Amino acid sequence: MLSATFQGPYKIEALETDIPSPGDGEGLVKVYASGICGSDLAIVSGQHPRAKPPLVIGHEFAGEVVSLGGGDTGEFQTGDRVTLFPLLTCGTCYACRNGFSHVCASLRLIGFDRNGGMADYVTVPVDLLVRLPNDMTYDVGALIEPLAVCIHAVGRTTVRKEDAVVVLGAGPIGLLTAMTLRSIGVEKLYITDIDPFRLDIARSLKFDAVDSSQTDIVEYIKAATNGDMADRLFEVAGVQASATQMTELVRPRGTIVNVSVFKKQPVVDMRSVNFKELTLIGTRVYTQDDYRIALDIAGAMPLDQIVSHRLPLTEVAGAFKTIFDGNQVCKVLFTFGPE
Repeated sequence: MLSATFQGPYKIEALETDIPSPGDGEGLVKVYASGICGSDLAIVSGQHPRAKPPLVIGHEFAGEVVSLGGGDTGEFQTGDRVTLFPLLTCGTCYACRNGFSHVCASLRLIGFDRNGGMADYVTVPVDLLVRLPNDMTYDVGALIEPLAVCIHAVGRTTVRKEDAVVVLGAGPIGLLTAMTLRSIGVEKLYITDIDPFRLDIARSLKFDAVDSSQTDIVEYIKAATNGDMADRLFEVAGVQASATQMTELVRPRGTIVNVSVFKKQPVVDMRSVNFKELTLIGTRVYTQDDYRIALDIAGAMPLDQIVSHRLPLTEVAGAFKTIFDGNQVCKVLFTFGPE
């Protein structure tokens, strides 16, 4: 089989490897769609602290259970259509003992700490499998994980339909965050970026998309809100410019939700946090409940429109180069058939 194998900084190849065998409590999944995530870029660029080569990456995928190992395999059977909840938790730390194991002190993930699903086949613990609705395509199934990220982020604060909301960043997570906000009725919704290609996708989705390299976004939001500024802001770009802007863009007692993971520690105007009594909220991955919501609402959302590339796995090296070079790319999916 082919596996997208990280071999060192900026070196990833589709290599021929043996099909793995599921152990006790595991299932072997035939992968039909697998997506590239921003965290995969951190792995391939050699910046992720835990991911060590050689490693088969990939934690956003969907496929079919083709065999089961011994032991307790739960409710799953061969032929089941599934995606993955990729979090590996310790079960004993404070977070795990108190019902928020998604921020486990020693959180690990499939595709980071053990081989993932950017491959023809992958073995995973059956208790991490999530059954897909029969009418959901595998492509959409592979987008449930990033959608759950956004559902979790939106759920970290109370958003009212009448709120003015800014999303900084129109990449896949930014676009999915905006879709999630729209799904709960938010109409005064503004999304910013500096990438014309991604801004065009945002506009095709009927979002008010602003090129912050050409427009003073603070003045734009001030005019759009009659001087009040945003009630809620979701930071999804992970760059210093957005860390600088975010405290300016929200009203007094407004809320900032930091969704992105900054590669370097940003400078944030904490005086504005004090003087405006802002609420600054962190968010990390998702819960099982977020997955259930994602499965419920995905069918009513235009998720396919964020996919800019559908490629065979043989093109994995070129796909990552395209993303690193920023060449008209949004979400990349590797497809393995039958869809």
